[in-house]
Amino acid sequence: MTSELAERERALELLRTAFPDYRIVFSRGRWAAVSAGSPPGVWFAATASSLCGQLFQAQLRSGGTVVPFGR
Repeated sequence: MTSELAERERALELLRTAFPDYRIVFSRGRWAAVSAGSPPGVWFAATASSLCGQLFQAQLRSGGTVVPFGR
């Protein structure tokens, strides 16, 4: 059985791999992502999956690509 901390670290690793153009962090029980740009885009979420969905939608709107999750 994996611990919550291990799951969170794995989710962070996967999100950073899939969305390399964003700075993604977990702090105080919330997920956050910031894109480079002027002005930068900022997203907040309660779960890693919610943040993933938001970033996926942002990539679709901006014409960007999403890196495959698998290795």
